[in-house]
Amino acid sequence: MTQTILKEIKEAVKYWWLLLLTGLLLTAVGIWVFASPAAAYLSLSVLFGASILTIGFFETVFAITASKSMKGWGWTLASGLLDIVIGSYLLVYPTVTMAILPFVLGFWLLFRGFSAIGFSFDLKSYGDLNWGWFLLLAIGIIIFAFMILAVPAFGVANIIAWTGLSFIFAGVFRIILAFSLKKWKSEIA
Repeated sequence: MTQTILKEIKEAVKYWWLLLLTGLLLTAVGIWVFASPAAAYLSLSVLFGASILTIGFFETVFAITASKSMKGWGWTLASGLLDIVIGSYLLVYPTVTMAILPFVLGFWLLFRGFSAIGFSFDLKSYGDLNWGWFLLLAIGIIIFAFMILAVPAFGVANIIAWTGLSFIFAGVFRIILAFSLKKWKSEIA
């Protein structure tokens, strides 16, 4: 049993850097939203579309490369493919997207938050002592997503603030997860 788990982990952690890239991209987008609030709303659909599409690509590659060894890899694949669809939509229809942006982002972040909760419990089953921190960040993502969905009429400032915080939380989650996987890689190599 232990050998099977170690084999699964060893194969999956090879690609820890893909999660680091997605975490850095999510965090950078979140910081940009706060740094450029006036320009942020006008370019949210294009920037987020490109970011979400890129994140979906990396996550899909991670899921496929780790599919033979990672339990629950299908959820990661589904998450990556959903990101590709949403990112493509945001890029193809930027004008329409501006009107529905709070809802698109809110539902996307909600899905990401629930995916992160599932991943947190996967880490718990592997014995990662930091799984609770991952769970806390995942809950933060969900809270911010609900705030975006619940009060889109509060205007651009709220959308920008909650969106920026959500991206930063999602990015920090991925960065910490990547380094956790990197640590596992060195421990089981």
